[in-house]
Amino acid sequence: MERFSMRDIENMMELNGVDRAVIFPMKQSSYQNLSIRNRENMEYSGRKFSPFLRLDPNEMSMEEFNEAAAKFCGFKLHPRAENFDPFGTVAEPFLCAINRLKKPVIIHTRKENNPNTDPDRILGLASSYPGIKFVFGHFANDSEAFFGRISEYDNAFVETSIVSSPMIVETRVKQIGSEKILFGSDFPYSDQEIELMKIRRARISENDMANILHKNAERILDARYH
Repeated sequence: MERFSMRDIENMMELNGVDRAVIFPMKQSSYQNLSIRNRENMEYSGRKFSPFLRLDPNEMSMEEFNEAAAKFCGFKLHPRAENFDPFGTVAEPFLCAINRLKKPVIIHTRKENNPNTDPDRILGLASSYPGIKFVFGHFANDSEAFFGRISEYDNAFVETSIVSSPMIVETRVKQIGSEKILFGSDFPYSDQEIELMKIRRARISENDMANILHKNAERILDARYH
């Protein structure tokens, strides 16, 4: 995947009227490269970006985590790409630390014949770590079982990238309310303009649209102060 510069991302945001974005590295060829990309992203904190630490619990030490954690606005977990069970012993100390920090976590979720990313299973993380606001990626695969339970957890949310459409957004807003849904673009794997169009074409109220496009993220990230 071609690497995009921060200026490229800023240009795309300006083109689409996006004021602020959460950023984290894509999967890298080595843990060393992942660490470099994390540090580069951190340097842009306080501009138009809220950098999240992409965490590989198989490689990162708790000493490294404790040194870096306060510098990031939240954390990104990808249990398939980094090959770990979010309920397992490798991930547990990191999630316990994040739970104490009370910072948000974006976690990859898809139906991939992989229990580590199955939204129906990993929704239970919200119960295990009540101090963490979990944002489940890719609309939790629009899983009926997931959306039937998400309202049980005050700290569980979904983002809209990839697995969404105007009709899906409308349906889930009616079911769980717009307060649990955040806009996501998954750039560069998807196109920000297309992902925005899915929300803007949904037949939802202006308040629901504002919640999804920015208000919920502001509440979770407290983005105005980073």
